[in-house]
Amino acid sequence: MLTESLVALAGAGGTAVVGAMATDAWQSTRAGAARLFGRDGESRHDVITARLEHDAGLVARASEPDRARGGLAPAWQIELEALLEEQPGLAGELRAFVDRTVAALPRAEQNWTLNVTARDHGRAFGALGGNVVVYESGTAEPPRPPAPDRREEAAGESP
Repeated sequence: MLTESLVALAGAGGTAVVGAMATDAWQSTRAGAARLFGRDGESRHDVITARLEHDAGLVARASEPDRARGGLAPAWQIELEALLEEQPGLAGELRAFVDRTVAALPRAEQNWTLNVTARDHGRAFGALGGNVVVYESGTAEPPRPPAPDRREEAAGESP
């Protein structure tokens, strides 16, 4: 199971990949993503390259490209999570790939909106450009510091 930071990194990677689709940054992003997945051999590299091209075509043909990107990003996050589970040593390379990709995006593609919802006392994590924002549901107040030890208070000591 991946750590929360690696799940967030995979989310940022998925968002970066689809953010580059149908932009001038696409060719270098496609090549970089294919290299990441190509570590398992030529067959996986070819499958991922074909999928990248297919998804980029969907974005290019979409009447609402941002909506198409939003639908594709979670699937690429799952792919990147699976890759990190198989090869955790690729985290640094993925982080560098995300940084390069985001920097290469046109200014309009660098601004994304992320809606994260936590339900039933759960936690939800969202990543935009590598930042992780944590929201918790079910807490009406911020956490309080621990109560002082009653034995210290009875002895007249202050914490």
